Amino acid sequence: MQRMLVTAAVIALVLASLAIGALAAHWPFWQRAWQWQSAVGSWPAELAGPSEVLHASATPLPLRLVADARLAPRAGDDATQLVMVGDASGWAAYWSAPSVDIHSPVDGRGLSAALLAPLFGAMQQQMAHPVLDEPVRMRVDEWRDDARGSITPRQLLWEMSGLDAGRFVPFNPFSPRAQLASGPDFNRAALSTPLAWPPGSHFEPTPVNSQLLSLIAGRLDGGSYASALQRHLWGRIAEHDAVGLLDHRRGNLAAHCCLQAAPVDWLRIGVLLARDGNSSAGRMLPEGYVAQMTLASPVHPAFGLGYQLTGPGAAPVLRVATSGRRLDVSPRTGRAVLWMGTGVPPRWLDELLLPAIFGAADNVGGG
Repeated sequence: MQRMLVTAAVIALVLASLAIGALAAHWPFWQRAWQWQSAVGSWPAELAGPSEVLHASATPLPLRLVADARLAPRAGDDATQLVMVGDASGWAAYWSAPSVDIHSPVDGRGLSAALLAPLFGAMQQQMAHPVLDEPVRMRVDEWRDDARGSITPRQLLWEMSGLDAGRFVPFNPFSPRAQLASGPDFNRAALSTPLAWPPGSHFEPTPVNSQLLSLIAGRLDGGSYASALQRHLWGRIAEHDAVGLLDHRRGNLAAHCCLQAAPVDWLRIGVLLARDGNSSAGRMLPEGYVAQMTLASPVHPAFGLGYQLTGPGAAPVLRVATSGRRLDVSPRTGRAVLWMGTGVPPRWLDELLLPAIFGAADNVGGG
């Protein structure tokens, strides 16, 4: 009897040691999973773990910033914390609450995905072969003999990969969807996501599409997503450094969320598109690329390349909307509007895209 008790105690001790070891080894996952689970409004105030800096450009896309009292929230609108309007001419007006600095980093949340379509355009501008329609098996050896290998970057930008979106259960360490949010390997989680539909047949937004695009961008560039983003986009137009979340030390940058960047640089992404891909140093995106972005996908009339489509069909507006953040771009009027706040964005934001309604003024005061 005593021998059986000793044996049971030893087994229990071994199991407890294994459990503690597993918990310690995956502590970053559990820590982030708790932050996602307890987040107010579905986005954590911050996520623990390693990060990587994207460095500013020595010659950022020029903006003539003007504080504009006309952008102050209307009566009854207490959700707005910041509004910025940028014009293809370089003029930019803004209003911000005292707690918000347009030059200090804020979490763009889902705006992070807005970088991917411009990035692929910038890479296409420098490459001879058409990168958007190349099957991913050409760059992703792990899927060379897999049905998922036929997916193209264009389908990923259209949110038509067919990959299983899954339900987000933060505390499920075996779920690729949970691993995309908390690690320990964002790219491995994306590559382990199964197909739910034939590629190109079904529209379903999922963060796995953004992460796969980031993986492909890194391999096209011969390095990581962070290095591709630095070399082709952020390091060419941004005024301030940005900080992105890594899954582990010296690991992969999150592509669907969590980039901390100054509002003025989030606006610059929109202004670049409003300028038809032209920067101060010349053309960054291929001619006609922004027009491609405004074409509806084959199965969803309100979604283009990486952006939602709103407005009339003859003058579509590109939009990326996420909790507390929205970026709108009108290629036709050459305007971009950035909003940050809480709840539902106000309806009057749409007016700011129209120069006839909201005209540029360089000396209007307001802070």
